[in-house]
Amino acid sequence: MLVQETRSSACRRLSAALFAAVSLLFVRAAVGQAPAELNMLVVGDSHIAGQGLKPEHKSYTLVKEWLENDSSGSPRKVNLKVKAHGGARLNLHADELAAMQKAGDDITIYRYPEANISQPSIRMQIDDARREYASGDDVDLVMMSGCITDVLVGNIINPFVSEKRLGRDIKQYCGEALQGILEHIAATFPRARIVVVGYFPVASRKAKLKKIPPYFLRIVSYPRSLQGIFTNVVTRQIFRPLRRKLAKRSALWMREYEREARGAIDRANARFDKPRVLFVPSPITADRSYGTKDSLLWEVGMDQRPNDETYEERLVGCARVFSELKFQHYGRFSLRMCELSSAAHPNVEGSRAFAEAIEDKLKSIY
Repeated sequence: MLVQETRSSACRRLSAALFAAVSLLFVRAAVGQAPAELNMLVVGDSHIAGQGLKPEHKSYTLVKEWLENDSSGSPRKVNLKVKAHGGARLNLHADELAAMQKAGDDITIYRYPEANISQPSIRMQIDDARREYASGDDVDLVMMSGCITDVLVGNIINPFVSEKRLGRDIKQYCGEALQGILEHIAATFPRARIVVVGYFPVASRKAKLKKIPPYFLRIVSYPRSLQGIFTNVVTRQIFRPLRRKLAKRSALWMREYEREARGAIDRANARFDKPRVLFVPSPITADRSYGTKDSLLWEVGMDQRPNDETYEERLVGCARVFSELKFQHYGRFSLRMCELSSAAHPNVEGSRAFAEAIEDKLKSIY
């Protein structure tokens, strides 16, 4: 009799333990308990790729470390795959693709990642990454930025490009085309949360006048010894109207970009049972944009050199890439634009600000 009671008690304790374990699993699922291991994919252009930054300072590295060590309260493994690179477009434009094919360039090759070339496109990056996973369900988190390389920074700041055309391009690429890419990511990786990392102002009324000329003078190889003609206290005043126009165009870009990007995200999320795409607006404002007192962006100094962490490496990488490519994306300025391509990208402090903004969005999930 005693043996039967003991067995009965043991069964009850075992049943209770099993019930508690199963209940805990259901509770964790209900509150969105994050998995013990995460697969994280980064696709996009130079913004998310971290132009000019050492690997340990890139925003996606900082987010990875946060996911591994801080977000869940206990350590977990995060498997990171990065396909993003400088210059990547959402999709290759038809005229550009035709020119590259005619020249005989291989559009599938991943070259030096800070060389600002449009291929492989972001769509191609997504498809390439999928082939490297056993299943699309393996990916938990996709971080991306994209569309400014389709619109082109040059068109954003160029006052000779009409505001109507600029608005049309932003709508086409940062609205319609971005939505298509988001839906492609969602279909390719059905379980993944998608984080769209927003762009930042490209110019400001608070930019110091002496910081505007060096970048443009370097592009056209203006002799450094003669740079003082444009950078002394008197003559640099000619850049005051230019600064005002650049700031106005930048404000237009930010207003239209955020409107179109948020619309693309809303339309993509409307296709899902629950939202899967998150938007992270820029923590960098115009007050800390290029050339301002406390800028969070890399700049070109009076020596006509960018003040980033990878400039020397980029000189070698850019030279190699543009000696191999037959089609030159920026014509005779291609190599120089590549060498200066860190300018107006988040610096170490700016990258950290973006990482913290991304982490804040992910706190409710991970």
